[in-house]
Amino acid sequence: MDEANSPPAMDVIGRLTGAVAPALALLAGCQLDIFTVLADGARRAEQVAAALGVELPKLRALLYVLVSSNLLTVDQGRFANSPEAQYYLVKGSPGHIGAAPEFWSLLWGTAFQTAESVRSGLGQAQRDFDYRRTPPEKLERIFRLLHDGAVEHGRSLIERYDFSTVASILDAGGGSGGLAMALVEALPQVNAAVADLPSVTPITRRFVEQSAAAQRIQIISADILRAPPEGVYDAAVLRAVIQVLSAEDARLVLNNVGRAVKPGGIIYIIGWVLDDSRLSPPGAVMTNLFLMNAYHGGMSYTEAEHCQWLEEAGFEACRRVMLPDTLSIISAQKRA
Repeated sequence: MDEANSPPAMDVIGRLTGAVAPALALLAGCQLDIFTVLADGARRAEQVAAALGVELPKLRALLYVLVSSNLLTVDQGRFANSPEAQYYLVKGSPGHIGAAPEFWSLLWGTAFQTAESVRSGLGQAQRDFDYRRTPPEKLERIFRLLHDGAVEHGRSLIERYDFSTVASILDAGGGSGGLAMALVEALPQVNAAVADLPSVTPITRRFVEQSAAAQRIQIISADILRAPPEGVYDAAVLRAVIQVLSAEDARLVLNNVGRAVKPGGIIYIIGWVLDDSRLSPPGAVMTNLFLMNAYHGGMSYTEAEHCQWLEEAGFEACRRVMLPDTLSIISAQKRA
């Protein structure tokens, strides 16, 4: 076969399939605490096995996969963390990634059901993320995984927006209440309300009780898809809410939450937002692989879609800010 008629190289397919094993090895290494065992220096495979209480043959094979994945090094049979693994994957280190491995396991397991979700038109993992029916202990585990991110996004709001004239904030669909906790702890003039489903709010209360500003956080049982939450507020925040809804339900939620915002008040949406091309940012594009499985209607929506729904809900001056983690904040002001 001449060069002009030769088949294309399997470069993309090879790269994608080749990336699976290193990712799964990373997850296993975190689950086994291999990187923490190696925190104090290089060890032989036998020493690592003894420290972990596991059999040597399979562990040794995994160690070499981690070396091949550039997460470990090996020198004369002694394994050590790479600088990156030492900083991010050792428990107790300043840069430790926390509960991220448990979250990866949840996300990746969900994605294996993509083909059937597409065939059926229904998210095949919906049962694992239906907050109305999920057992409380599992629900609390999910919110524990999401809590640090909620706190961080509360801090991101404070860094980027002026809250000097804000006295009341609604954290709509607030889950653990982490975002509200971050806001009230940093803004002494602010009182917050966290609104979520009755199945969620007992968990919210347990998280909020740990806050030094718990007395300034009200917890409201509400279904923001069915009706506006009680009260009116200077600002409202929806974090990781719109992306779990169908377009029709997103409209309903924004209308309901919008009614709880005072004229001139601001609404903030934090989550995965697509550019209007639907091709970027990569994180928002790829997260659809999770959202389409976990929720019957959920997906990353475009900036234009968000702004259109906000306009329909009575808001104007829609703007988008990108965060370092490639999520976005969309803000808009309620018309007077």
